[in-house]
Formats: sequence, C-alpha cells, structure tokens
Amino acid sequence: MQSVSDLSKLRAAIMGRVADLRHVVQPVAAPLGSEDRRAISYVTIELDNLIIGGLRQYTKSSLLGSRTCSGQRITASVKPKSTEEAAALIYASLNPAGYNKNGKPLAIKEKDEVTFRDPKRTEKVMTDYSASNLPNLAVALSLNAQVFGELKTLRHFFAHRAQNTFEAVQKFAVDRAIVGFETPEHLVVRGRPGTGVKLLDGWFAEIENFFDLAT
Repeated sequence: MQSVSDLSKLRAAIMGRVADLRHVVQPVAAPLGSEDRRAISYVTIELDNLIIGGLRQYTKSSLLGSRTCSGQRITASVKPKSTEEAAALIYASLNPAGYNKNGKPLAIKEKDEVTFRDPKRTEKVMTDYSASNLPNLAVALSLNAQVFGELKTLRHFFAHRAQNTFEAVQKFAVDRAIVGFETPEHLVVRGRPGTGVKLLDGWFAEIENFFDLAT
C-alpha cells in the first residue's frame, strides 16, 4: 500500500483487502478445526497490518496534497515533496522529542516511520499541519469504531502466543462480559454481548466505514 494522489485509490485498496480477508474466513464454522484457527489468526494479524498501513498512507497522502474522494485537493500548512518528507513531518508531530534527538531529519525512510494504529494520532498530525480534510476525518472518528482499540490485543496474542498476551486476551473478554470461550480464536468469532455481531464481522465493517468516511 502506497501514498496516493487520489484518496479514492487508497479507499479502493483498503476495501479490496478487507474483501480478500473476508473470503479467507468465509468457510470458518464451529467447531473450529486447525485450518479454521489458522485462518482466524492470519486474518486478525493482517487486519491489524491493514489499519497500520492504511492510517500511515492516509496521513502521508493528506500532507502530500492528495484529492479526496469528492475531488477536492487537500491543502496543509506544509508542502512535503516526497513520502519521505511527509514521514518526517509525521515524526515531528507524534514524537517531537525523538525527532529533535535525531537531528530533525528532513526525510525518513519507510522502514523508520512512526508506527501507529490509533486514528486519533492521524488527527493530531492533521491538526498540527491544518490539513483541509480534517472535517472528513472528524466524521469518521465520530463512529467511535472499537476496532482500533480492540484488534491489537488479539493480534499480539496470535503473533506471539505468550503467557502475557493470553492474559491480555482474558482481560479483554472479561471487560466485555464475554464468557465461555475456549480459545482466542473462538473469542474472535463470538457475538458481542448486546448485538450478537461477531467481533471479527464488526471489525471488518468498522474498518470499511471508517475509511469510507475519512477519504
């Protein structure tokens, strides 16, 4: 996923990736077999990667003056000439102490970019640089999508499968009054109390809705 001159391309890429991941878990059904558990684990990790990549490219594209899906050119108080310069501006906004300590670089390679999965971090960058599409992001944030706070807990378990990451999953379930799940894989496809919507299905929808409104 790359920074784009038209946010409709970014939106299409994100929607396409969500559709692909939905397809991976479409055959999953109880009782969960080994292939089902692997699919759930893979999709959870990839959804987290999608959020990180999507927010990173959305933020850089906005600073680079991309067009919104309505065709309006985004303006900002800064005018980076490359994705590397945009990344440096993001670094300066989100970690000013680290930015200053590292000599205030004018450009940052992709492998050294700040990693974040909270869209409020994007909001801070766009506020600092007066990005004109900030109202679009504000509308997306008003959804109060739970995926940005929830997904990382399950992702960390599936990526590391350690005692502390399992305990974090247990706390996650207790905090949401979800009981009786056998494994974290079962938890991901459990219905959320009060709605019955599977956690994974809700995450898919929230990612789609958020980026649809933000772009």
